[in-house]
This record gives sequence, structure tokens and C-alpha cells, in this order.
Amino acid sequence: MPKIQVHEKALAHLSRGLYRSPASALRELVSNAWDAYAGVVRINTNYPNFLQLSIQDNGRGFTKEEFKNLMEGGIGNSQKRSEDTPPTRPVIGRLGIGLLGIAQICPSFTISSATSKGEGFRARVVLYDLLKKKLDKNDDTIVASGEVLIGTYEFDQDFKPDKSKPGTLIIGDDIHPTFTKAFRDSLKFEKFKKPPLDWSKALKIASGVHSLQELGDYWRLLWELSACCPLPYISASALPTDLLAEDQERLESYGFKVLVDGIQLAKPLHLKGNPGGYTIKRIKQHTQKVYGNDLSFHGYIAVQEGLQLKPDELRGILIRIKDVGIGYYDQSMLDYRVNQGPRSRWITAEIFVDQGLEDALNIDRDSFNRFHPEFRAIQEYVHTFLQEKIFPVVYENIEKRSAIRNDTRSKARKAQLARVLTKAAEKPVSLSFSADEDVRPKVTLRSKEDRAKVVAPDPETLDTKKKNRQLAASILTIFEMAMRERDIESQREAFKRLLLDLLSGW
Repeated sequence: MPKIQVHEKALAHLSRGLYRSPASALRELVSNAWDAYAGVVRINTNYPNFLQLSIQDNGRGFTKEEFKNLMEGGIGNSQKRSEDTPPTRPVIGRLGIGLLGIAQICPSFTISSATSKGEGFRARVVLYDLLKKKLDKNDDTIVASGEVLIGTYEFDQDFKPDKSKPGTLIIGDDIHPTFTKAFRDSLKFEKFKKPPLDWSKALKIASGVHSLQELGDYWRLLWELSACCPLPYISASALPTDLLAEDQERLESYGFKVLVDGIQLAKPLHLKGNPGGYTIKRIKQHTQKVYGNDLSFHGYIAVQEGLQLKPDELRGILIRIKDVGIGYYDQSMLDYRVNQGPRSRWITAEIFVDQGLEDALNIDRDSFNRFHPEFRAIQEYVHTFLQEKIFPVVYENIEKRSAIRNDTRSKARKAQLARVLTKAAEKPVSLSFSADEDVRPKVTLRSKEDRAKVVAPDPETLDTKKKNRQLAASILTIFEMAMRERDIESQREAFKRLLLDLLSGW
């Protein structure tokens, strides 16, 4: 039976357009370090010049022979961990994809690596510029004898790995000018502030803008890396409950840190201080079979009641596979079919997929095939959870807050009417309301008494829109007060004065 083949040119095209942001490309290099059991990854962007980029980890490194095999056909096809490696961390992916992704930032770089056994290498890697145009033209320097060459590499024969500490260092000194210009320009934005070294303070700055776009590309890089990397939260109280305690303990147990320009990142979640409070529900561990394959996940959904989350990038649902965030927070809530209006802007959620869903990843590892059965299974579960466990509580809380606001507003307006009447009567006023529809407003002023008596109509008995009833009752009452003047002109002036006084504090 004839076989279907994919031309190498198609794969080469894909290799140069894998990622939609610098953070996505760097995430793959962080994933490489994670799978190499690194404890620390240090990324240096050469802030504020952005003329060089380096990524260094203290992982196990790899050998010259392993790198050679990787460059000559093993990219994306090599397991990152040997069979005898203790599985204290989940394996995130396959080796080498990040080396292609970094080409979107710097087309040439130096990579050095050393193992604990003193093996290693240093090499200069050059990825071809304008690769897509050359592929389309069948340039014989790129396409030859059925193979597609995407770049070259050359070993540094003077490098001595036995003199180096275990780990891997990538230095990109050929930064794409568009990257440099975009990041430099973002430092001039009106709302830009230099990120503090304390990440919790940085999150306070980020939560003060509607979108990270206001802070610029450098802030987006920091925030997106903090969101997608397998890092702990700032603390287990990043949500105003102990709901994250178990996940925080697991994430801290990995002993994994990512620092960008000296800033130690943590997940960008820190909800507190909302006057309307929070509705937070945990999605307990759920396991099911999807066409014979195991799918297991857990998570949470948090609602910041009555107040839009900031920045916008925190809104929605982020799916994590083996603790790595895939893409961005999905503001459509996995294509939720019921329009929730502003309420959808109150929601942030994370779904931790412990088993399954990897086959639903698109080639960019930054998005999903939304028709994959495992993705659809998670989507259906989350939508049912939203419909049955989240939004009924949200609507109930809206009604409670509305009732409290209305009561507070009503009391304040009643007090305002009493102040206006007291000022006009030049003595304290005893204000009461009558529910008798036949009783007109009545003002009783007796000079020998210390207090005037005013009977106002009950707002609920007036035949007008509910939102206007208290105002209508108050206007009728001050009208009666104005009618106590002796002539029409005095009544008109008194009513005008009382009405403006009433509205000034309404």
C-alpha cells in the first residue's frame, strides 16, 4: 500500500514559525533545563539595551556526541531523559525544539554544555536567515538530495568541559533588530515602570493596569514566563483560601527556579482585598477514559466578585500539562457557549492535567486542537462545572450585593432628605413614611415644639419606575414644604432651593 509522506520543506517552514511570542520560545529552553534536572535557570536579556540574550542552567548538561546527533536529525525526536533517570519530575517534552524557537529572537548563538563526568562541548550555531524564501525557491544551498538544511554548527576545539560546571549556557549575540527595537521602545511607554526585584511588588504594578500592553513587551516577557513555567506561587495564599496548599507543596518540591535579569519569578496569581469578596471552587481530581486513554486533571476556578481582574491577561482559563502552561489564559473559557457579559471578566482558573491531553497539542506546543476528544472532554467537564457550581453562586452573590447597595443607598437618600427638610424648617425634623396611597405628603411645623413632623409617601406606593420612586417621594415631600410659603413666587423660589439642595447630595 502506498505511503503518505511529508516533504522536508514543510517541516523546515514550521521550524521557523513555531512560537507567537519571545516568552513561548524561551519557555522551551526552560523546559529543556527542567528535564535536565536543573535547579535554577537564569535568563539575561541585557536590559535595557537588549543586544544580547543568555539562558543558563545548572542541569545535567549533554555531551558532544548527543549534540551532534541532535543537530543531524534528532531535533524533536530525542527523549530528554534516559531510562534509568529517577522520575521525580514529569518529562515535559523532547530535546531541541527550543533551539529552533530561539531563532525567532537571534538567528545565531553559542551553546556550551558540560556534564558531571567532565564531558561536553561548545559550538557556534547559525540558523539560515530568510529560510522561507530560499525554501520556496528550492535554493540548492538549502534543499539538496531530499534533505533540508536549516543551518550550520561548528565546535570550539579549545573548549575544556572538564573545567566547567555541569549545565548548559546559550548566548545569543545576534539579536534580531525588531526584538531589540520593540523592547527598547516599551521602556518609553507612559505607564512603564522598571520591574522591582521583588516579584510580589511587580505583580502589584501589573494588577494596576488593564492590560500588559500598557507596560510593554518587557513586562509581557516576564509575566508570560511566570505564567507558563512550572513554578510555585508567591505563596500558598495566592488565593484567599488554602485551596492551593497541595499544588504549592508539589511545585515547591521540584526545587526549580527561573530568574530573569535577577528577578525570581513565581506564578502571576495573587488575589486579595476585593470588597465584594471571592468565590473559589476546587475541581477535585477527575479521571476518565477517553477512547481507551486515561485523562486525569484537577484545578480551581476563582471569581473576583463584582470587579474585573487586572491585568486582562489573567482572565480566563489556563490549561497546564505537567505543570507547564499551554499558551495564554483562554478568555473564552474554552469556548463557553453562554454569554456571561462582564461576569466573564471576573474569572481566572487553572486546569492541571496530570495525565493525557499531550496528543491534543498543536505543533507550536502553545495551543490545542480543540476538536481532539481529550480536549473536548475537559471542555465539557469545565463548562458543566461553570454552569452548575460557579455561575449560580455568582448570580446569588450579585443579588445579595445589589440588595445591600440598595439598602445603603436608600438610607443615605433618606438622610439627605431629612437634612434638607431640617435646614428649611430651621429645627430637627422627624421624618416618617406612610404606605397609605390616599395620604398626601404632610408637613407639620409648630413653633412651640422642638421638632417638626414630616410624613412622606412610601416610595413603593408610587406608580413610577422602581429606580425613580425614592426621588419622586422626596420631591413630593419638598414640594409640600415649599407650599408653606405665603405667595406663589416665594413657593417657587423655595421649591427650587429645596430641589437643588436635595439633588446636590443625591
